Amino acid sequence: MTQIDRKTFLGIAGSSLVGAALTSVSPASARSPAAARGTEQTLIRGADLLTMDSQNGELLATDILLENGKIRAIGKNLSVGGARAIDASGMILMPGMIDGHRHTWESILSGVLVKTSPKYRKYFEYVIMKVAVAYRPEDVYFANYLGGLAAIDTGVTSIIDHAHITHTPEKSEAAARGLKESGIGGVFCYQLSFTPTYSTGKTPFATANAALMAEPDEWHYRDAARVRDKVFSASDDPLQFGVGLSHVEYGPRTPESVLAELRRARELSPKLMTQHIQGQNGDWAMKLPASYRVIKALNEARLLGPDYHLSHGNGLSDEELKMLADAGGKMTSTTYGEFPYEFPSAHGRAWKQGVSVGIGIDVAVAVTTDFFEHVRAAWMSLYRTPEGRAIVGTMDTPDILSFATIGGAKSLGIDHLTGSIVEGKRADLVLLRTDRIGFPQRGTLAERVVNFASLQDIDSVWVDGALRKQGGRMLGVDWAAMKMKSDRILDYVLPQADQIEFTR
Repeated sequence: MTQIDRKTFLGIAGSSLVGAALTSVSPASARSPAAARGTEQTLIRGADLLTMDSQNGELLATDILLENGKIRAIGKNLSVGGARAIDASGMILMPGMIDGHRHTWESILSGVLVKTSPKYRKYFEYVIMKVAVAYRPEDVYFANYLGGLAAIDTGVTSIIDHAHITHTPEKSEAAARGLKESGIGGVFCYQLSFTPTYSTGKTPFATANAALMAEPDEWHYRDAARVRDKVFSASDDPLQFGVGLSHVEYGPRTPESVLAELRRARELSPKLMTQHIQGQNGDWAMKLPASYRVIKALNEARLLGPDYHLSHGNGLSDEELKMLADAGGKMTSTTYGEFPYEFPSAHGRAWKQGVSVGIGIDVAVAVTTDFFEHVRAAWMSLYRTPEGRAIVGTMDTPDILSFATIGGAKSLGIDHLTGSIVEGKRADLVLLRTDRIGFPQRGTLAERVVNFASLQDIDSVWVDGALRKQGGRMLGVDWAAMKMKSDRILDYVLPQADQIEFTR
């Protein structure tokens, strides 16, 4: 068996290797969109505004002024000398969408292992334990840079990236820089666990799995603080620092260690701490006592709070959801991702209990990135249970769209910044064409968007006031070149992953 020397594997934080890796893969067209906040005045004329704001509602044939990355004015027949004018007559302007749970490093793996394949049962073993380990730091950087751009292309302007590829200091910094330099907003959540001790060759599965399921390493806490200070020092950047807590339900953990990890993570002052919690026993809780419930334990220890965000939550009880809501905790349910499981997406029940809840793609390797499809799945998944069908009867179309807009922003704790079209908020916006056959002319704006909009309808996208997509094309992005780069990386990574063999 080929092993990596631990000192070599962990690397030296801040070493020149990191800088060299990042420099070598920065696309020629790369700029720093995060620092390129739109400073010029832009006047979008005559759009139909789907504001997702309870006071503004839907405003037809209305102008909107953008300045210094913000929405400065909304009204009829605005006149601003010198502003760049965009004619949006007959088009729908809506808030940028929010993806509350995604593993962005998987972006270049799209199609490698899909949900419809019976091989998907091996997702953890193949993608997380083999392919991720085969990634080099420069691969991580490119995947996160590409993943951020791909999200913006679909009208997603803020995400939670649960980065569970923080195997080494080099990889963790590469992941953070790649995502930040894509210009996407949201929270980069540095996962505090998984230090692989194996590489190509034969390794006992139990050894590899123990590394995956282990408690956080001390070096991860130190490195998370380093990445926070080095990459996320600006408090007004659209992308902020967060922490990804370990998968406590999946591995041999003690209840005491679950609480201790959250306390230590909070000392890092993250914008959010995000954690995979299914709330199901059996296969999901392999070693914890059958009666142990993570949310109940955190609540009893008074560790839930507005900075705690969980992903999935299928098997949470209504009582546990109420605990989360009462503590100001947040949640994302990944609608497409939850379909194969016994319990459906919990976003409907969470919404009913008052939890700030959004939706996410989760595994970009396996499902469509057209976010409008995930919005529709959020509605359709409610019909899987009698309780869900009852909840549907209490909702209107804007409630469904809220999971991807203002509700999604609340689930990231950034609803004061984005998620709705309101004067003073960040100019995170999506402009939709409506001239396609199949995009109806009748109905409310929300009804038309939720039921009929798709990726092909996106004309323009602004993130933090910077115009990133116009006329249906991303600005400064050569998709053909980036796909070629992805293929070259996969030509290296996938054969390396195949050389990692687990013995049982």
